Amino acid sequence: MAKSKPRGQRSRNVFHIASQKHSKTESKAKPVTTNLKKINILNDEKQCHENEPADVDEATRLMAQFNTSKRPIN
Repeated sequence: MAKSKPRGQRSRNVFHIASQKHSKTESKAKPVTTNLKKINILNDEKQCHENEPADVDEATRLMAQFNTSKRPIN
């Protein structure tokens, strides 16, 4: 007697399914918008830098430059 062939979808091997790589790429994080980058740059510039060490040589040069440019009017 002839065997009856199963009709419809055949069930796949579980191990074959588990070993397959997913071809669908997952959604990645979108890059930050340029406007947000500009805002962050401006905020960084506005921050007070009190904890940074002062450059004494630069400060004395600027003070000397300020004093020479400011002359009393007679």
